[in-house]
Amino acid sequence: MHEGKHGITDPFDDALELFSDDGEATGSKKKGCIVLKKNNYLKVTYSHRSSEMQYLGEKVADWVRSAGAAAISDYFDKVEVVREEDGMSPEQRESYRKYIPSQLWKEDMSWYEALAWTKDACAPLRDGYPWLVDYSGFNGAWVNRWRYIIDLDNNEFIVVLAGLEMMCHPTDTYEKDFIWPDKVAHTEVGRFPLDDIPSDWAEQCRRRFGSLMIVAVDYSRNREAVHSDNIQHEGEGLGGYNPYDTDWENIKFYYGQNSYDEIMNDME
Repeated sequence: MHEGKHGITDPFDDALELFSDDGEATGSKKKGCIVLKKNNYLKVTYSHRSSEMQYLGEKVADWVRSAGAAAISDYFDKVEVVREEDGMSPEQRESYRKYIPSQLWKEDMSWYEALAWTKDACAPLRDGYPWLVDYSGFNGAWVNRWRYIIDLDNNEFIVVLAGLEMMCHPTDTYEKDFIWPDKVAHTEVGRFPLDDIPSDWAEQCRRRFGSLMIVAVDYSRNREAVHSDNIQHEGEGLGGYNPYDTDWENIKFYYGQNSYDEIMNDME
């Protein structure tokens, strides 16, 4: 049972807590994203599976340690952002072949299929793969549980948790009449120097999460949240592509840049 920072304990926490005693995340495969941030501009790639800290998170941290901020900054400048709906060229399909199971590769593969079948979302970044499918519009999605931000402006590795886990929901499925509270805070659970990510960073994130009382909040009580939410809605008529989704200052609420006190008291 976890005791939140407000001294409130939840008797159901033992059954539905996010992290089990052995450190493994409960539930099934998780979706997330890797975010490259430079000059307050975001380039976001999608992770369809195994995005938990012990899987994708460790791969991202290892990439940062081995490549270094300067090389990642150079990659940020060089990588070409494409849309999921754009057709894959023969060159792109062939060069992407190594990132998906061999039995799934096909001559007419789409970016949508390529991303869904990717075994390790960090692998193309590690390799300096020249194309990155724009998933900046994914930042407000419920199913975007894990967000790993490589903040080149402030030399920080930031870990954010959101979505179903924030509700302590044990699986990816739920009854159609299940009623969600209006919104749940996107919570930063870790922040570390890019040039000195500790070996126990994931454990520190687990302890941080365990110290919080996760609360559902009404976005209308927070000015920054309302602004970010409006940005998201404006992109709906553009096929999910909104230029403000790539602007940190416009969308940072979805990356946990509000404390609980700010969320609860901003507009009171």
